[in-house]
Amino acid sequence: MLIVIPGALPSLPVAAELARLLPQRAPVLHGWLLAAAAQVDGFDVRAQGCTPYEAWQLEQAGYRPAAGTPSGAGLGPLLAGDAINDNHPVWLADLAHLSLGTDQAVLLDPGVMDIRADEAEALLATALPSIEAAGFGVTVLTPQRWRLTLPDELEPRTGSPAAVAGQPLRDWWSQDAAMRPWRRLLNEIQMAWYEHPANEARAERGLPPVNALWLYGGARRWSGTATSSPTASDSVASKGQTHILTELDAAHRTEDWANWLDALAYLDKHHLQPLSGSSGLPEQPTQLILLGADRRATLTLQPRSRLLAWLPAPKKNWNSWWSRPV
Repeated sequence: MLIVIPGALPSLPVAAELARLLPQRAPVLHGWLLAAAAQVDGFDVRAQGCTPYEAWQLEQAGYRPAAGTPSGAGLGPLLAGDAINDNHPVWLADLAHLSLGTDQAVLLDPGVMDIRADEAEALLATALPSIEAAGFGVTVLTPQRWRLTLPDELEPRTGSPAAVAGQPLRDWWSQDAAMRPWRRLLNEIQMAWYEHPANEARAERGLPPVNALWLYGGARRWSGTATSSPTASDSVASKGQTHILTELDAAHRTEDWANWLDALAYLDKHHLQPLSGSSGLPEQPTQLILLGADRRATLTLQPRSRLLAWLPAPKKNWNSWWSRPV
């Protein structure tokens, strides 16, 4: 059995305090951590161009990046799915909100955008002349996500919206001369969307304006590209003996640790407990993958034999990796 939990590993500044609360809030998971052998690997989001969860999804879909290519490039064909039937690079542009601070710009969490089809259509109608004049092409995939075709000489290296959200954009925004056509186009679009009727309607709904496109992806389809990988919007996705539990993901991305603890208690009671046997541990060999923002822990749980079941189980020092950098 495989269980994957995005957002399960809190950021290091709060990990020790949350570890102290874990036995009360998530007793089943705590018991599993005490019994499991763990392998913990660091994850460089900046180098990979995606989150650890997105990297895991790409692995499951059979994507293997070419040398020198970040893993996040594969999100283009993966997220476009069946809408792609060619062998050209798949670049995605998500409708987004850039929040401008006094000294930096930050991309808002894409999960809170809630873009309606009529809003996206109106924004596209306004932006289309600039897009075509700049030598780009556009195909609508969903209200929040478009596919762009880029001029031949333009090959950005960027990251997914989930990887970039909340981080200073100066760490992701290339100032290379080769990116000038994209920066110029984005500036035109931002001006065209300023005080756009669609954004005024969004303000009435209490939502942030759409004031940018975030470009990412760039890989070509590969043999056996999966088109049904669960996304962070799914609360539970199960296929055979694979369980993907995403209740923690939203609170983890916003670092809302009070809600994270509440979501963890729900996950523990309603998902992990039913998968446990009388001992409190899974009754079959289980691999548990816990994902954070910059690391991934792979835990292995093996059922104890009837003979060993009478003896005290050795306890692993899970805090040695939970609260410390990799």
